Amino acid sequence: MPRVRGAFCWWAALLVAAACGGADRPPSTSAGGSALPPVPRPVTPSDSACPRDGLWRVCHLEDRINKAGMGIKVLDTLRVATVDQPAIHYRIGKTATLAALFFPDSAAGQAATVALDPRTLTPPGDTLGGWPARPVEVVRSANLIAVLFGVSETQAERVRLAITAGAPQGASSKAP
Repeated sequence: MPRVRGAFCWWAALLVAAACGGADRPPSTSAGGSALPPVPRPVTPSDSACPRDGLWRVCHLEDRINKAGMGIKVLDTLRVATVDQPAIHYRIGKTATLAALFFPDSAAGQAATVALDPRTLTPPGDTLGGWPARPVEVVRSANLIAVLFGVSETQAERVRLAITAGAPQGASSKAP
């Protein structure tokens, strides 16, 4: 029995030494000998650069569309003669596109588009109005106007629901 106990103690000591060994060594790095620099991450709705104040921002829209299950990618910026505000042109999903107009507030968005057809954001009697394609639908929420192009019924519904859920609000204060 003393021989078994001695062997057991020897193995236990070996395991403890292996587990504790190397604690003073710095962590290994890449082959180049230095750690890789951190990769900056995009702004998300939880960042202070993307405030939750009841107004739509680019980061809020992109987050909502992604959470609706559709990928979103910036294509370029659009300028349309009928609207003074530049639009950010996105690809959503594989083929659909969206033009997002961000205004200082909802009244500014309404004033900028009052003379346009509310369903297509084109001048009365015009079907294109300077847009890259015929608008399928226009979705309004607070300071955001989103114009959808080439979307299916399902895509339009998903985008509409994501946007009309409302602009991200700040944390509510709890009553004492």
